[in-house]
Amino acid sequence: MILLALLLIAAGALAIPALIAAKQPNAKEMLDKLVPFQGIIGIILLIMGLYLLFVDVLSSTFSVLRFISPIGSIIYMLGILVAIALGLLLGYGLIKKYALSKNADAARSGDMMMAKLARIQAPLGIAGIALGVFLLIWRLILLPSYMSGGLGM
Repeated sequence: MILLALLLIAAGALAIPALIAAKQPNAKEMLDKLVPFQGIIGIILLIMGLYLLFVDVLSSTFSVLRFISPIGSIIYMLGILVAIALGLLLGYGLIKKYALSKNADAARSGDMMMAKLARIQAPLGIAGIALGVFLLIWRLILLPSYMSGGLGM
């Protein structure tokens, strides 16, 4: 969950470079250094999101999380869905280059899907950052307190 949170924050920052650069001029330099890794981060996030969707949600892990904290489990599920969408957005260049380059119809369909997703790239990036921060706080602070009985929920 911590890795998912960190990847969501990084991918969210990569998805909204114009917004970040407008607020913090020196942040643009750091984001420019991450752009070459954007596709790799996107593919890792996509694979991780799909893996978590099938393993955690379809297994008993999600049932346990839902029992422990309903709000936390909803945020976790939203984080997985945003991870898949951001992973597709950021990793599409690599996906197109290596997987879709042989099939023109698949590439065209992928381009149409990416055009639709690109319209919501900034909101997805903001959601990724927010969900990543919440998941970090939830996993590192709230969940251990709750498990030890400190929150009294």
